[in-house]
Amino acid sequence: MEPLKEIYSMAWIQNLSSIVSQIDEKINPREFQKKILESPWEDYELKERINRIADVFLLFWEGSIVTLEPKLYALIQCLRQNGVNDFNFPYIFINDIVTKSGLNDFETSMRVLEQTTVFSSAEFAIRHYYQNYFDKTLKQMIEWSTHKEAFVRRLASEGSRPILPWGIGIPNIKKSPEIHLPILENLWDDENEIVRRSVSNHLNDISKIQPDLVIQFCKRKFGRSESLDKNLKHALRGLLKKGNHTALSFFEYDTKWKPRELQFNLKKKKIKIGDSLEFEIYFVNPSRRENKIRIEYRIDFLLANGKYGSKVFQLGEKTIGPTEEVTILKSHSFRLITTRKFYAGKHKLGLIINGNELVNVPFHLLEG
Repeated sequence: MEPLKEIYSMAWIQNLSSIVSQIDEKINPREFQKKILESPWEDYELKERINRIADVFLLFWEGSIVTLEPKLYALIQCLRQNGVNDFNFPYIFINDIVTKSGLNDFETSMRVLEQTTVFSSAEFAIRHYYQNYFDKTLKQMIEWSTHKEAFVRRLASEGSRPILPWGIGIPNIKKSPEIHLPILENLWDDENEIVRRSVSNHLNDISKIQPDLVIQFCKRKFGRSESLDKNLKHALRGLLKKGNHTALSFFEYDTKWKPRELQFNLKKKKIKIGDSLEFEIYFVNPSRRENKIRIEYRIDFLLANGKYGSKVFQLGEKTIGPTEEVTILKSHSFRLITTRKFYAGKHKLGLIINGNELVNVPFHLLEG
């Protein structure tokens, strides 16, 4: 799979350069394209490429956000006419243009971001305004949480997340995540799934800082509909993986339940990097009634410093009948990927049912 930065292909840049020249006849598309591709473009990662494209626009379009506002709207309109859909990630540089030209003009920036976020999310751009105008941005985001446009409502939740991936950190949000509860209260049952999913992710962020806050938020909201309960469960996913007994009880998992005749066997206790770890689980439901169970496994990965980093993986959720026998076969790949580096040595594999780790066995990862 190609790196995400390759969304900015030669053909894509050529097309963008052509469209820019259509709305601004002073711009030569070849010169615009050449400026984007100047060295060290090939070495740039995704965020650096986004930054470069924004800078090139500002090189050709000088001036403040007030001057650039109509040009940005014209650009978006032209892109739409050329078949580009809204909520389109590659064009997120448009919001960078706003922050680079308008950080000293809060009111105009908010007016523009309200429009541009529909075309390509402004969730990263708004963080700069939190840094520079925290109280005013908070007020604006609360107002946007009742906006008629779904993508603007999503911005209110997504841009204010305590731990937004790729977003700049805002200490005041992490310190006091409860300040955004009015936004989450407005949006948790939004008519649009993309907005509700953002709220779930926001709540999951908070659960890593103030788990009790999320427990209390979700506790009184179950039962409205199956789809809303699904969103609440997604919000609690981090706490479920951590075996939080209150979160598990929301979904009728008995944290005191234990299997009978448990067997947890590895096919091999030594595997090479690049291979898969295969294991088998067998147990019997000791009860004479049905039980709802959540089955997970945890791998303690050996790190470069000799310590361990853990990750929990879900095997499934099911209702098992009285004295039912359960057999599960599973393999976990240690194929090399760009997002994780494996280190040879002793690792550990644990089995978790209803939040409780029942057994933990070692295995060794060898150089491939």
